Amino acid sequence: MNDKELHQYCLEWVEWCRTRKYYAPPVKRNILDRMRNPGGGIEPSGRNDPDMQFFNMAIHTLADMEEHKEQFACFHFCYIEGRRGVKREAERLKISRRTYYNYVGQFARRAISMSRSLKTVQVAMLEGVDRSAPAID
Repeated sequence: MNDKELHQYCLEWVEWCRTRKYYAPPVKRNILDRMRNPGGGIEPSGRNDPDMQFFNMAIHTLADMEEHKEQFACFHFCYIEGRRGVKREAERLKISRRTYYNYVGQFARRAISMSRSLKTVQVAMLEGVDRSAPAID
């Protein structure tokens, strides 16, 4: 996966995360919200990529690891908070812009790699499960 494809995949992940809330039942709207927005709006329909859950899991796992904190901070700022103020953010972290973008790419590549491993493990575990046996409640 080249840099452009990786960037596009990360943008798809952002959209995937934004649309996951629509799987849950809608929350009752209060009267002020109904008066301000009577139609309620149309929920976006995100692509339902089966591998995206593994990528999401990998991102959250890497974010919890102390050795990836600085790279995750750059990734989070770039994709979650938006790209504005990269110079300021890089200066705050006391790194160059080049290093900042390298950290974003490194974190994303690690997350892709881990997501593939997580998927492989899950497939292997599911193959070992006897599906003819009754489920245990």
